[in-house]
Amino acid sequence: MQLLSEWELVDKDDRFRENAACKGAPYETFFPDTAANRVYKEAQAICAKCTVYKDCLRYAINNGIDFGVWGGLSPKQRRRSAAQILASLEKKK
Repeated sequence: MQLLSEWELVDKDDRFRENAACKGAPYETFFPDTAANRVYKEAQAICAKCTVYKDCLRYAINNGIDFGVWGGLSPKQRRRSAAQILASLEKKK
């Protein structure tokens, strides 16, 4: 797997991370070894309380990040409806 730092990012604005609810949380919480839904529950609970989850989600979708929980959504959830998610986030700005 390629590290995020090795990706050619389209959206480089990651200032949202400074205020993220996941700041300091264990890496494994958001990037588990398995893709089982039950594994994502802990990460999604943290994201549900986050004030910058929309920015996080937008960042993951814009950069095509296909691993881990970002903005409360699993990779499968982001792939399924990326265009709809982005349109919805823009309306809520």
